[in-house]
Amino acid sequence: MHYQTTLSTRPFMYLETKKVAQRLQDGQSLAEVRSAAIEQNFLQLPSRSRQLAAINVILKRLGTLDVYLVHQFLIADRETSNLILLYAIMASDQLFQEFMREVYLQRITGMETSLTKQDVLKFLAEKSTQSEKVARWTGATQNRLAAAYLQVLRDSGLMRAGQLVKGILAADVAQYLHQYGKQSLYEVLIGSRV
Repeated sequence: MHYQTTLSTRPFMYLETKKVAQRLQDGQSLAEVRSAAIEQNFLQLPSRSRQLAAINVILKRLGTLDVYLVHQFLIADRETSNLILLYAIMASDQLFQEFMREVYLQRITGMETSLTKQDVLKFLAEKSTQSEKVARWTGATQNRLAAAYLQVLRDSGLMRAGQLVKGILAADVAQYLHQYGKQSLYEVLIGSRV
């Protein structure tokens, strides 16, 4: 399996994603948004390389959402908006999506709410037997990625006080994702198999 992760030292980037989504909804083209991110530094990042990396990740994530979901991301309550961003992260990052299905969903449906960095490292160790790319990652890389996964869970609201919790989507967004979204990702967001 070929994995390419989009998670970095600031893995969730909620506010930055909101800024980009708003510009896109206001009619700016991808090229205009990308250019503004570099030239105007509206994402307020310290270096050109970080600006470029962030805008590319954000645009990739937003590219997985249709017009309705981008709009809902901008106007929905914070919890729903967080979960829409989580949906986009899973849709754009295969390894993270597998983690969410194989570890988070497995635990939350089994009523097991604890999750540690060691659990994430165990998942990555299992994936290293299936992927040469993951197998080549150093221990430091795997540690950073494990920390990023846990941070995404905290930032999205699916981990509170060290315990896993189910997400709560606004009813209209939940119905839309159930009907039109990827079923496997929808199940993760609601913490239940349907």
